[in-house]
Amino acid sequence: MNYEVIPFLSMNGEAADAIVFYEKTLGAKVLFRKSYKEMQQMNPNFTYPPGQNEYITHSVLEIGANKIMIAEEAMDAERPWDLGNSASLCIQSRDQGQIDQLYEALVKHEGVRVLVPYEQNEFSPRYGIVRDPFGVVIQLCVTVHDF
Repeated sequence: MNYEVIPFLSMNGEAADAIVFYEKTLGAKVLFRKSYKEMQQMNPNFTYPPGQNEYITHSVLEIGANKIMIAEEAMDAERPWDLGNSASLCIQSRDQGQIDQLYEALVKHEGVRVLVPYEQNEFSPRYGIVRDPFGVVIQLCVTVHDF
């Protein structure tokens, strides 16, 4: 099989800020980014409310060896937007120094809240959970596994 499963974050008006945050704290590289204004230039039938020129209609970021996608719109138009508590990003590596560095970069930001302290537990030399300023829950794990 030759396909990817990529987490897609719907940010409800905060996608541009989230992209900058992930670039600064996690070293994300923007592979693709398209604003509402750029989309309308490609397709004059694409409309949006005034003041949303820089809203993101689609983006792809590379973080470590993986990708995430970020945009504004909720994917399920039948329900109101809610980031919820049913998904998180898990960043893991056998390299504790790398995970230590990412954790420190995240918690330096005043909008990040530590949910589980970054410390040794039963399954990891270091594990912690934070919530970023956009409500995304991020697990940081020094793994001892090869998978």
